[in-house]
Amino acid sequence: MENIIDIFKAYNGTGYYCILFIAALIYLWFSEEDKSIRAILVIAPTIIQILFFVPYFYMIYNMLDEGTYYRILWLLPMTLVIAYAGCKVIGDNTKMGLVIMSMILIISGSLVYTSVNMSRAENPYHLPAEAVALCDMVMPEEGEERVWVAFPPDMVHFVRQYTTEIQMPYGRESIVESWLREDNDMYNLYLMQVMPADRLAELAERYYCNYVILERERQVDGVMEDYGMHLVGETDNYLVYRTAVPFW
Repeated sequence: MENIIDIFKAYNGTGYYCILFIAALIYLWFSEEDKSIRAILVIAPTIIQILFFVPYFYMIYNMLDEGTYYRILWLLPMTLVIAYAGCKVIGDNTKMGLVIMSMILIISGSLVYTSVNMSRAENPYHLPAEAVALCDMVMPEEGEERVWVAFPPDMVHFVRQYTTEIQMPYGRESIVESWLREDNDMYNLYLMQVMPADRLAELAERYYCNYVILERERQVDGVMEDYGMHLVGETDNYLVYRTAVPFW
């Protein structure tokens, strides 16, 4: 039970959002008369919330998919329930409803743009400009087969968000620590402080990588050109090398 409570606390952060949701749910239990709306916004969320705190349900879930129990809470339509209940409060009593909802927003809300996790978008894709530039450098022309490219670990997530036309030798299954990390030689190579050029060429051939991208400050043991890798592009922080691996 303690693990369940810890997961619930971690998911709800400061707790304001959770309090609003529970208050809205209680209010709708007594005020909502439409059967369809009650089934979707009141009964179903209540059942999910109750099941979440049942230890036997937790045990069964973990047997099937350990470590992702918090995803049960994703099934709760918190935003929808809070918004609907708020509109209903205002609709039933406009003046008092507006005062109550305004006070709730002032007390529990915060300006999201002041968060350390927020930054001004560099482009319409909301991705680092260098990630987009690197993808465009190695992107196959229309009608051509997909290319295989080895990216530094910090770029992998951005590449997949931008395009599916680029194949990579490793992905999140090797990067995310909380998962049962899949061992990958190319990923391990990028973790090395000094990268052997001969080993990079060997792995590029094994994983069919047409390009390898390195950090500009990356220390490399050996000369890249001696192993068939040639510089074909660069950005402020990254270098793009074409390998000897032929395109499919």
